[in-house]
Amino acid sequence: MKWIAKIVNIGAQALEPKTKMVILFGENVNQDLKKVAITQRFAQATSLNDFIFKKGDTITIAGQTYAATFVGAMTQSNMKTMGHVTLYFGQKVPQNPLGNAIYLQLPGAQLLPKFKVNDEIIYEHI
Repeated sequence: MKWIAKIVNIGAQALEPKTKMVILFGENVNQDLKKVAITQRFAQATSLNDFIFKKGDTITIAGQTYAATFVGAMTQSNMKTMGHVTLYFGQKVPQNPLGNAIYLQLPGAQLLPKFKVNDEIIYEHI
């Protein structure tokens, strides 16, 4: 199954390349969080009520596909209710990872994605 979201806003403080972390929220995000997050709008055809995402599933951003090495226990419920998840790129999964996080591989020479308004984020459960 696939869920497709469109990037509708990138907060002024949302992209910090050093941290290799990105916070995503649905459109109902408050103004304070909007400053540090990327706002995503899901396509009507893909209901978040059925959202499933597990280790090994993929996220595609700007044509680059990343495989999940860890998916936090709260990820599915947070996506269903708020369109919220925190993505960590190319980082080792810590001993106590965040419950709302997805840790993604950065294999080989793959770079962090270039997030742009109107681009798609594709979540795929394999």
